[in-house]
Amino acid sequence: MNEKSIRILFKSLALTAALWFFSLFINFDFPTKTIAFFALVMSGFWMHSIYRDNPGSVFSRSLWLFKKTFNWILIAIILSFMLAIYSRIEDGLPAIPSKVGAFVIVAILIGFIEEVVFRGFVQGGAQEWNQRGAIVLASVSHAGYKGLLFVFPLQHLNNSALELFGYTFLAGLVLGYSRFVTGSLWPAILAHCFFDFWLYMEQSSAPWWVW
Repeated sequence: MNEKSIRILFKSLALTAALWFFSLFINFDFPTKTIAFFALVMSGFWMHSIYRDNPGSVFSRSLWLFKKTFNWILIAIILSFMLAIYSRIEDGLPAIPSKVGAFVIVAILIGFIEEVVFRGFVQGGAQEWNQRGAIVLASVSHAGYKGLLFVFPLQHLNNSALELFGYTFLAGLVLGYSRFVTGSLWPAILAHCFFDFWLYMEQSSAPWWVW
């Protein structure tokens, strides 16, 4: 492992830690919530640092082309559709939404941003260290971010935070592998955006967890 690989792996780990601190403290009141905003600033710093070391990790032209992606987009959307239906049923909602609420646009945007962060910056940075290891790291990073969001202070969930971690981790492996195989972020982005669209389609306002 060369010096650059070690450096960029450290930055991907530092970005993960900052994102976890953000999700852990964002549901507190002030002044404790200040920790979350500081962590968000540090997340931006580490993303910029990863980009500076390896601009192609997120913003290379090839990552934004629809190359070799059709089968993977289809697979990812089918899996996200099944997971969204399961999540809706777990939450006591009908499998098929009855209306489209105003929040759905924000939900899609959140899915887009999360994929750019986790499959883009975290995986894209860590792949300088190891391609397959980067997939696992990005999956753990994303799953930890999701799980910690509901842990402290303890929130009521139909599934436990550990189950949420597990689902997100497994989905992250599929989405991360899609980037590895296709060299494109689009399968992961479209799958995540479709999942959030279907899951939150009826929401007219942001859920409590959206700060």
